[in-house]
Amino acid sequence: MKLSQTFLAVLALSVLLPVSSARASDYPPDYPICSVYDSATTGPFEVIRHTRRLPGRLATLTVAYRGYLRGLYPDNQISIYIQLNGRQQTLAASAGTNNDAYVFLNAGPRACIKCMQYQNLPQCAEHFANGGQDGVWVCQQPTAVESDLFFYAFNSNGNQNAWDISLAATSHGQWDSNLGNNYFAQLPARSSCW
Repeated sequence: MKLSQTFLAVLALSVLLPVSSARASDYPPDYPICSVYDSATTGPFEVIRHTRRLPGRLATLTVAYRGYLRGLYPDNQISIYIQLNGRQQTLAASAGTNNDAYVFLNAGPRACIKCMQYQNLPQCAEHFANGGQDGVWVCQQPTAVESDLFFYAFNSNGNQNAWDISLAATSHGQWDSNLGNNYFAQLPARSSCW
């Protein structure tokens, strides 16, 4: 009985002791801390945004096309026009596995590796040749097309603005564009994954 009273007293006092702040492990910049999907369907298009961290630019955008041009031309001969918050690109589609032609875009860093002197990897060799330090994460960055398209997708704090998206598909001079008006979808603004 005396031992259990002593144990309870020590336990109660330990709760009052200050705890040093915890620090996360050295996670790579592309490490997801959440997983939220926003999607919208407009005409023959489905748009899917997958957010993996906020604030931050860890989000992808998939645009899937299931329209009539797919019956006329192979998926790899279809291009998809995307306008995201005023920035526009026309991109070659790929054949999807869900009966669609699609475009996949990534707004943030990906394929991150931690470079150490003993590694013989091309990314690390370039990093060290440019005077980089040991133990630094090196990531593949968004392409110029992705950087342009996502230019207004995030605010200065790294949170997502609402995404206003206009879409059309084209192949061999033919357009599926809602009679020239383009198809429109909006994905909501987000400041949190939770």
